[in-house]
Amino acid sequence: MRLTKVLIFADDAQAELDSVEAELEMVELQISELLEKQTKLNSRKNKLLQILEGACSSAQPSGSSKPPKSSFSKQDLQHYEDSDFSWSKEVQAKLCSVFQLSKFRPLQRAAINLSMSGKDLFLVMPTGRGKSLCYQLPALCSNGFTLVIAPLVSLMEDQLMYLKSVNVPAVTLNASSTKEDSKQVLAGMIDKNSPFKLLYVTPEKIAKSKLLMSKLEKAYNMGLLARIAVDEVHCCSQWGHDFRPDYKLLGILKRQFPKVPLVGLTATATSNVLKDCQKILCVQEPITLTAPFNRPNLYYEVRFKDNDDCTDQIAQLIRERYKNQSGIVYVFSQKDAEVVATDLQKRNILAQPYHANMEPSDKSLVHQRWSSKKIQVVVATVAFGMGIDKADVRFVIHHTISKSIENYYQESGRAGRDDGSADCIVFFGFSDIFRVSTMVVMENTGQQKLQNMVAYCQNVDRCRRAMMAIHFDEVWNDDECNQMCDVCRHGNDYITMDITKHARDVVTIVETASSMDEKLTPLKVCDAWLGKGPAKHRKTIKVTSLSRLEVESIIIHLLLHGYFSEDFSFTPYTTHFYLKLGRKAALLKNSNHSITMKMKRRVMSHATDETQEEVETALIDVSNVAVHNKTKIHKNHQNMEKRLAQNHIESLASEATKYVKPTSVFEVDVEVNLVEEHNCESEEEKGLKNSPEQQSSSPRRRRKPPTQNCAANADQAKADLVSAHSELSIISAAAVEELHHLRSYYSKQLRRINYISHEHLQSSQPGMLTCIREPFKSLRLPSRTTIARGARNLWTRVSMRRKLIQ
Repeated sequence: MRLTKVLIFADDAQAELDSVEAELEMVELQISELLEKQTKLNSRKNKLLQILEGACSSAQPSGSSKPPKSSFSKQDLQHYEDSDFSWSKEVQAKLCSVFQLSKFRPLQRAAINLSMSGKDLFLVMPTGRGKSLCYQLPALCSNGFTLVIAPLVSLMEDQLMYLKSVNVPAVTLNASSTKEDSKQVLAGMIDKNSPFKLLYVTPEKIAKSKLLMSKLEKAYNMGLLARIAVDEVHCCSQWGHDFRPDYKLLGILKRQFPKVPLVGLTATATSNVLKDCQKILCVQEPITLTAPFNRPNLYYEVRFKDNDDCTDQIAQLIRERYKNQSGIVYVFSQKDAEVVATDLQKRNILAQPYHANMEPSDKSLVHQRWSSKKIQVVVATVAFGMGIDKADVRFVIHHTISKSIENYYQESGRAGRDDGSADCIVFFGFSDIFRVSTMVVMENTGQQKLQNMVAYCQNVDRCRRAMMAIHFDEVWNDDECNQMCDVCRHGNDYITMDITKHARDVVTIVETASSMDEKLTPLKVCDAWLGKGPAKHRKTIKVTSLSRLEVESIIIHLLLHGYFSEDFSFTPYTTHFYLKLGRKAALLKNSNHSITMKMKRRVMSHATDETQEEVETALIDVSNVAVHNKTKIHKNHQNMEKRLAQNHIESLASEATKYVKPTSVFEVDVEVNLVEEHNCESEEEKGLKNSPEQQSSSPRRRRKPPTQNCAANADQAKADLVSAHSELSIISAAAVEELHHLRSYYSKQLRRINYISHEHLQSSQPGMLTCIREPFKSLRLPSRTTIARGARNLWTRVSMRRKLIQ
């Protein structure tokens, strides 16, 4: 009695536990939905706050970025823009005589006056808007020299080439400097006659050269160190897009030389990055000037790659649209730079590679030849570009997407520095996302920044400039674009699509693979969903009728919105990217949850809704797709398939007469097939009907015609059993158990056969021979079963499965 109560109590507890778990699952789904809604509301709130701040009369002095807090106001800005200083006439004279400019661009005069006044300054200004002038001109008007920290040798060389052309004395110290050059430069640093006005060094030189720091200290004490300019200052911050560890050590400069004004310059830095830079550089209260980010002369466009190699498309663009015009093609890796440059040369385009692993002399030669228009295109990695000052660059093409919007803005900013029209084109490929992702996996915010860049490329309905403005905390009106991006120019060339069913299908693929302890790359997920790839990935998958481009777009959309997430695997040689279920994948279990996505109309035009609905609801055995219209079937096999498709599989009672051998009354070969319970006639029986063995067998083995129903077959089986001498042995528990084990054993064997045979059905040889060659090599066949009969039965099963499902 007590035991009964305990059992009842346990059952009640289990039922309640199941109820609680179900309720918890629903609560988790609701929490996920609320978190998603919270994210959208916060985004909308921030946008509205930005609009209000932009309309407020107490707006920032320039731009709309939020700089580190300072007391600098609009009135102060106006003072440094308009007031006459003791150096104003000299500055104006040098601007005209040396730099051949008649007037300043916005914020340049204020920045120069602030620097000459000894103020610490952060200047955020778009590429091509004259940041360099803001420390080069003060250097000419000051005693001593200006120390410039630049991240790239190519940037230094570009600056030195320009300064040499306008007769401004400037030198550099870097790893490629000779001993004689280094000795002269170090001596000139403490020369009161100032043989040079600008000294360019890398941050690594500051960090590692004790001799350089010693000379700087002497120059500081002699009053010859006029100012410090940190170019591409965003490299200081780990939140910046080009973090350089040695930049973090530059704080020593302000600590050792506190009276020397510092100028930090960048084209791309958010308020968080600037705050981080302020701490790293040990600047107490810098004044921040931010110019609007927009470059109205640049046309922004995103093109989808037809395949992984888009060199043909790029070559055609250069030949047709940019004939005899200079440009840059940015690539992902050093190998890509070599390969793409070679491919362009084969297409009669003057192109040369540029990457960090080249000899310094070779890099300088490529840079000089490109600047002098001896070659048309530089195919470069990110080692080339920051600060390159060639005015007439008419196009910047990205063979592979950049790793962040900041990087893209910086790299594309090389175009149109003469204020003439120029094009910035990105070729967006599915596989490129994951190549770049494995490159930035170790960066703090690398994945998030890459996703922002992918969202920029995936976007089909928002102005490209608007997306950049949001990223850089700018308030932006889409009308200001003036159709200078592909989205604004082509208008409403998109359709809103409900992809909920598609999302459930592709999430199921990843979920199934995960349950089998298998990882899938995004490309394998695409292949499985399209009905391609290994057979084991295609079993009972809802194959989609969408095009590959649509499939890739949906997977990217799900990754960006948290239904998928990244899963990295590290090997000694490379990093692999796999897809796994994201935090929002559970929401798809809720029937009320829906996902919408915007796609270009021309991409969506290939399939009708009716076709999509049919494919979504169909379970496809991919082995049938693989062999469809490819396998040559013998005429006798075709006739056999027709008969098999019209009949049902025998019931379990009928199968007992075949699998159990009571006495000599029944002489049967043991062969067990995987059958579906709703069929009435066994597959093996059908396969044996036309065989010579079946035709010559005893009359006692003759079955009912296939047109009769299952009940008739069962009655006939009972009659046969009664007439047998070993009736009791047949119906005994031992016989039933033996039959069960026998069926189980052959079920496992046949499953293995099916998997192997499907891989070989695409062979050009007849189906029966194909089945014999591979699947039966290692199979242990039952006694009295010949290879020929087994192969015939196997081919019958495979053929029938294909026919029934089709």
